[in-house]
Amino acid sequence: MATLSMASERVRARSGARTFLSRYARSRSAVVGAIGLLVIVVCAVAAPLLAPYDPTAQSAGSLLGPSGSHWLGTDDLGRDILSRAIYGARASLTVGCGSAALGALLGVPLGVVAGYLGRWTDSVSMRFVDLLLAVPTVLLALVITAVIGASRINLIVAIGVAAIPQFARLARAATLSIRDRDFVVASRGMGASTPDTMFRTVLLNLLGPIMVQLVITASLAVVVEAGLSVLGLGVPPPTPSWGGMLQEARGYLYQSPTFGVFPGLCLAITVFCMDRVGHGLRVAVGVESAGATTRAVI
Repeated sequence: MATLSMASERVRARSGARTFLSRYARSRSAVVGAIGLLVIVVCAVAAPLLAPYDPTAQSAGSLLGPSGSHWLGTDDLGRDILSRAIYGARASLTVGCGSAALGALLGVPLGVVAGYLGRWTDSVSMRFVDLLLAVPTVLLALVITAVIGASRINLIVAIGVAAIPQFARLARAATLSIRDRDFVVASRGMGASTPDTMFRTVLLNLLGPIMVQLVITASLAVVVEAGLSVLGLGVPPPTPSWGGMLQEARGYLYQSPTFGVFPGLCLAITVFCMDRVGHGLRVAVGVESAGATTRAVI
């Protein structure tokens, strides 16, 4: 009987995976976004193999135009723009994914506890969330970064803390919608403890919306990181980042257009790919309201 049960579980898992992939593949733009995002991730991971030059070393004269040796030219310090753009993907993706993960790690349990327990726990938790929501995400991240200093870890902390309200409100709303359903009541009736019911029964049924929100938050975090870098509060030099390259290129756009255009194009393509992946996930898991959450993050 145990073997038969395990076999049926495997069949259901495979069927669920096929259903998920078929739903995701219905959106061609989502497939294109996934392929594009995969290419960007591969470039970031394989940067030492793909970059033709050391991104922090002066390899030629300053502000040279595109040529056979420097496909996108050089920056104001003579560093290869293509190499810095390839390495810059590491900073943007690390900050984007890290801050989204931190926001989910702190916000989702807060929302689940508030929605499941209700009463004063819900009131206190949501007042804290409302306090964070009262400050715009960019401004909150700007203040935190200015206080604790500019570094990659500090950027992740700043943007991750600013993303807590979105995950908390999403988890709370979803928890309220399922906490009185039969399978949750049955879990309590079988003697499961409150923490066990919250995090093994309720939370597992929220993974779809949370996964969508993770991708959405990561894409917006990439933009916020670039904005902070333009203001001089991003990843400190000489570590390359797309936002940092835009900040450096502000005074040279007429002398060397590729200096600022290419990192800006990398940012736009990355955010587009993440947005399309989020759209495909929303369709695949059946989350209809994720679009409203997307617009609410900033």
